[in-house]
Amino acid sequence: MESIIPIGYWIFFIITIVGTFVGLYKLFEKAGYAGWKALVPVYNVWICTKITGKGLKWFILLMIPVLNVVVWLLMANELSKVFGKDGFWAYVGSMLVPYFYFPKLAFDKDVKYIGPHESPKKSTGREWADALAFAVVAATLIRTFFFEAYTIPTTSMESTLKAGDFLFVSKFHYGARFPITPLAFPFAHHTMPVIKTKAYSDAIQLPYMRFPGIEKIHRNSSVVFNFPEGDTVYLPNQQNSYYSLLMNDAEMMRAYDKKNNNTEKPFSYYYNQMRSRYEASGELAYRPVDKRDNYIKRCVGLPGDSLAVVDGILYVNGKKAFVAEHQQKSYDVKFKENVNVTNAGNVLLDLSLNPMDFQDTVMMGKNIVITANMNINNAATLEKNPSVESVSLNHYDRLRYGYIGLFPHNPKGMPNSVDDFSQIWIPKKGATIAITPQNYYNYQRIIEVYEHNTVTKDNRGNVFMDGKPLTQYTFKQNYYWMMGDNRHRSYDSRYWGYVPEDHIVGKPVLVWFSWNKNLPLLKRIGSIRLDRMFNFI
Repeated sequence: MESIIPIGYWIFFIITIVGTFVGLYKLFEKAGYAGWKALVPVYNVWICTKITGKGLKWFILLMIPVLNVVVWLLMANELSKVFGKDGFWAYVGSMLVPYFYFPKLAFDKDVKYIGPHESPKKSTGREWADALAFAVVAATLIRTFFFEAYTIPTTSMESTLKAGDFLFVSKFHYGARFPITPLAFPFAHHTMPVIKTKAYSDAIQLPYMRFPGIEKIHRNSSVVFNFPEGDTVYLPNQQNSYYSLLMNDAEMMRAYDKKNNNTEKPFSYYYNQMRSRYEASGELAYRPVDKRDNYIKRCVGLPGDSLAVVDGILYVNGKKAFVAEHQQKSYDVKFKENVNVTNAGNVLLDLSLNPMDFQDTVMMGKNIVITANMNINNAATLEKNPSVESVSLNHYDRLRYGYIGLFPHNPKGMPNSVDDFSQIWIPKKGATIAITPQNYYNYQRIIEVYEHNTVTKDNRGNVFMDGKPLTQYTFKQNYYWMMGDNRHRSYDSRYWGYVPEDHIVGKPVLVWFSWNKNLPLLKRIGSIRLDRMFNFI
């Protein structure tokens, strides 16, 4: 995965670097050291320990990766102290914005170097405030640039990752993303707990930048990313894509007209009608990239790959794709006549299947049939069970289950299904393709939303970008195709398309805790999955 570093980031980066080193240069001079020593890597760290009186122990700690980030926060505060600034805001300023605070101290004629000294005894309230400020800053830096904890809420990655797994996600494997929305409550994502208000302000939006990672995204890697269609959210129904709601409602309105009024206008008419209703409701929220919901899926397609699903089998570049060891699909389990619903359910639960994956229970004559998601080994085990009459894999073909709500949402074409998905090409940064009326739906959202182009259409449906006919397009960033291991119960790229590079969050690396989230809280303690704890992914 390549880095995208626009000019806006470089301006911000230069301000932070220049501001910090200019401040240190003048502070070194105030402390009696040559200013140029502030510009020499490693040596400047040693001088900082001399100025603050911290010595060799701190110098060693500042040389240890990851730990040095936390120690530097303390060192920044110690620097402000030896120049006579020991208040709460000095504590916050030196840690959060040293590129502004250090120059302020350096060029203030009233600020003098007073050397290491005992700080006045702090009140209990001040000690707690300092500790809280440090904890917030340290936690924010760690979860932004190193690791963050996540919980798996759904079964879309069963049984590779289970609902109720708690993960550590590495931000630095694929390259830590610099915050796009810096003004945010540090311990919430997009919504404040309890009060349910916005946990961020989008008054400042920084350009996208990703620091170099230690590895690229590989095909079949598990990836955490921001939900691409999460830019707009219908607040009363946040768990579903706003765009899926629009398409569902538009399709229902079109079907109603066709059945009751014997008329049927173009799909775009119904879509625009529903969009106007949602916008008039006042219940829509608009979220920047880094404040959209976090999803976790398997990356099955890389930039430049071609991909299709035929008869439930995924093909990448014309070859059968990797199949995860525990990949699940939907099966109909038909039980024998003497088996009741409770016993049938217990047979499935004995295989440790997640009840969230029991989709349907119906009577077929005198037989109970349960539709459930499981892996091929579970299915083979059930076939040998004396209570089971048959186990059959479900196939969702496009003729019966084709759905315009699946990508690319082309109302004029044959809709895809989860098991029969037409071949698509995954855009690669710098690649140029011809744009035709047939393929525009594949790239419409990329061109108009992810890459921020102004697009218009005339009455004939011809597409124009920046006032010129759109006949070809060069992509500005890489894109990925994500699918869940629970193939028949995963809301993934088959529904909403490509994942832009700037939406990538990190790599899941460790399951540190796991329990059955479907049980009441007091009963979950007995459901702790010890065999999954501290397993690397």
